[in-house]
Amino acid sequence: MTNPLVSLSEQLASTAAQVGESIVAVHARHRFDSSGVHWTNGVVVTADHTVRRDEDIHVTSPDGSRLSAELAGRDPGTDLAVLRVSGLNAAVASRAAKIPTPGSVMLAIGRSKDGVSAAFGVLSSVSPAAPTWRGGRLDQVVRLDIALHPAASGAAVVDAAGHLVGVATPVLSRVSVFAVPLATVDRVVEALLTHGRIPRGYLGVGLQPVGIPEHLKSKLQLGASQGLIVISVDHDAPAGQAGITIGDVLLELGGRTTHSPENVQEVLDSGSVGKKLAARLLRGGALVELEVTVGERPRKG
Repeated sequence: MTNPLVSLSEQLASTAAQVGESIVAVHARHRFDSSGVHWTNGVVVTADHTVRRDEDIHVTSPDGSRLSAELAGRDPGTDLAVLRVSGLNAAVASRAAKIPTPGSVMLAIGRSKDGVSAAFGVLSSVSPAAPTWRGGRLDQVVRLDIALHPAASGAAVVDAAGHLVGVATPVLSRVSVFAVPLATVDRVVEALLTHGRIPRGYLGVGLQPVGIPEHLKSKLQLGASQGLIVISVDHDAPAGQAGITIGDVLLELGGRTTHSPENVQEVLDSGSVGKKLAARLLRGGALVELEVTVGERPRKG
């Protein structure tokens, strides 16, 4: 009679070996390697926090070749970095049709200079789209109950069949490992290959939550109990050019209620740059509507 544990062990090892043909070791920091997924022809995706330099980056391919890599761009907001690697002889990872349900077995398949590595766990939860504390946005929040060693950052997160679900990162949460989902990675890869950066929307205002008095809510028939008061404004920035001033209370932006600064950031994603958005404001006890053209957040340095 076949031992089910032996059978399971053999299947997991087989899956790790199969997926490992799509995984490279990334050498871009002192002491530790990290892992990278061969996303499309000659394009490798890894964890941004492990790429500590912009030049002198190398990868070790599944066949043991050491190749030079060019940093195409990085997005700290989603902890993704994209590398171009000429002459990479590796399979492209096979994708899952959908994210498995919580409780499903998951593997994080990575690679170091010593070979393939594997971590075993389960998918803890799947939540709707949300911003990250680093200023990026995930199309879905995929939490894993899995332990990663340093070289496994950037590993391929796969289901039991070996199909890619996302890219592993431990830095987007203080309590769990995330799998950056395929839709997010595709969006970031396209932007970085095209622009070399992720353009972020920008208004040029400082905002702080403030309560709305009950008499104004009743008088103006407002559904919200809280808005965002403008505490600073750059008059040369999009908000200032649109006529927004200190003391205005932002109630809606682009048709979405603004209870907190996070609501504004959700509207100001990379696709918002250059768009005209309606801003609904409370000014001197009256409602005001303005149109603001979203700018691109200035880059530091």
